[in-house]
Amino acid sequence: MNRPSEELLHKTLENRATAAEAASVAEWLATDSGQAWASRYIGRDFDHREACGDCEQAEVDSERIFTRIKSTLTRGRRRRILFRVAAVVIPVVLVLGVALRLDRQVGGIFSAAEYDEFVVDRGRRTQCLFQDGSIAYLNSESKIIYPVKFGLFERRIRLEGEAYFKVEHNTRRPFVVEFEGGEIRVLGTSFNVKAYRGDDIVAVTLDEGRVVLDGRSGSFELTPSEQLLYDRRSGEGRIVRVGDAMRYSIWKDDVILFRDTPLGEVLETLSRWYDVHFEMTQLPPQPISYTFTTDNTLLDNVLHEMELISPVRFERSRSEIRVSFR
Repeated sequence: MNRPSEELLHKTLENRATAAEAASVAEWLATDSGQAWASRYIGRDFDHREACGDCEQAEVDSERIFTRIKSTLTRGRRRRILFRVAAVVIPVVLVLGVALRLDRQVGGIFSAAEYDEFVVDRGRRTQCLFQDGSIAYLNSESKIIYPVKFGLFERRIRLEGEAYFKVEHNTRRPFVVEFEGGEIRVLGTSFNVKAYRGDDIVAVTLDEGRVVLDGRSGSFELTPSEQLLYDRRSGEGRIVRVGDAMRYSIWKDDVILFRDTPLGEVLETLSRWYDVHFEMTQLPPQPISYTFTTDNTLLDNVLHEMELISPVRFERSRSEIRVSFR
């Protein structure tokens, strides 16, 4: 079938064509070449919407186009059938065209989402840059699982371990950090999450911005310089004010900081930091806590300082470090 003239096509869409002219246009729109033209015609409106940034946009009014054609058609059986074909085909072309464009931009609409995994071994720290510009600093023995392309309506990752996030602000696509027992919703902020698999308490410390943790028993909203201690077993949480929130994420600058920290927690941190195993041969005669700061120095130096300020003794072997008390 011959392609109608450009003048006749626009005349029909503008409701100025006769019934016979509109019927011939509808018949052509049901062909492959007609569908391609309709897709390009509607696509021009969509391209214009894409170029408008964040300004408020109106939807592409395909129904208005179909109504114009329909209003000029006669009640003849053949023409009604042709119009039904065109009216079904054009919306499909429009929807597929728009969806394919979005799929190329953000992924995950038609194809199954692809995920990558980033694992940080014991004794190492690193950082990961996401496609939206957000950054995650990962502490030792941590893992994140993230999509190759973020979704259309949210940016979701999964964390096991400890990470410090600097999230790019995007109100339309919140950043979600999922962990076992809950998730944290973020619009744009900087915060630290400590959620190692063996820890019952998840610690979320906020530097700036706003985050909301959704747990089993409700939601907890944090403001800057607040820390949430969330029990993932019971779903209960406690928010406390912290004088210096940055000290909870100073590890990303290769600095270890302990402030009135029990011996067991100190040894666990050093174990991850230096990839060593501590074996405690006996219990301490009394509770021991540490308050000190050190940069990324040799482990032997750290252990020597601990021996000087407390009644603890460390003995190295090939596979472990034995802990005893004087």
